[in-house]
Amino acid sequence: MMKTLLIPLIFIIISCSNGRKKEEILSKNSNLPTSNKIKTDTTTTKKKAIREWTFNNQKIYLFPSEKTDDFYNYGYIKIKNHESGKFIRIAKEDSPYSGFEKIAIKHPYFTIEQAYREGDFTNYEYITFKQEGQSIYLHKYAVNYTSTQDLEENIPELRLDRKTIGNIEIQNITSDLLYSLRSKD
Repeated sequence: MMKTLLIPLIFIIISCSNGRKKEEILSKNSNLPTSNKIKTDTTTTKKKAIREWTFNNQKIYLFPSEKTDDFYNYGYIKIKNHESGKFIRIAKEDSPYSGFEKIAIKHPYFTIEQAYREGDFTNYEYITFKQEGQSIYLHKYAVNYTSTQDLEENIPELRLDRKTIGNIEIQNITSDLLYSLRSKD
């Protein structure tokens, strides 16, 4: 009787530990946590989503792209039939800098928070979108600047809202567009 109970118990323990190992391996191959429910981008490339979130009963998927620079791979997000440009910084494995941090959701808004290095500054971006009907617009764009030379230096933050930047839909948001918004100051 004892042997009959012991064999299924051992099998369950081994199965559970193997599942954890696979998840740990997936996490080590990406700088972002993985989800057990990995979706694919069926409309374009069959890429696997790096991460997913729920936004007003819809899923937000983060996908990698081919765009890259010295420190980051760039990704894009997809919500239903809305696909952003490539602006989400995903730090490369050997990058000394962080990139994408999180998505904060408070319907009808969601904010992408990410860090990047530019010159003598480490910057933290807040890119807020608002869903209005069937459209998703850039609602606010903010950057906090920190000098790598003098951490106590008081540097004015960049704060732009929709009145200032106009109606820019999510599919038009790219790293180049965000750079141009930062450079207008």
